[in-house]
Amino acid sequence: MAKTTVEIPDEQFAELSKYEDKLGELLLLGLSQMKIEQALILYKKGLVSFGRGAELAGLSQQDLVREARARGIECRWSEKMIEEELA
Repeated sequence: MAKTTVEIPDEQFAELSKYEDKLGELLLLGLSQMKIEQALILYKKGLVSFGRGAELAGLSQQDLVREARARGIECRWSEKMIEEELA
């Protein structure tokens, strides 16, 4: 198992100490959220398709739609995509 050292400001360390027994979970949750954010930024900039964004985020397209909507990001849909969804 890998180990690392992280410097954290004192004010935030005090808050983190409440979750000392769950720091691994906290880190993985943060990593998951970071991947979603980055995928949505790339999608919003038009650098990746929605499907590729979902792959990068590690989510299904349906779950990424929920995440996008929660952040106020509108999905661009083509006629073909709409037809496939309605079929």
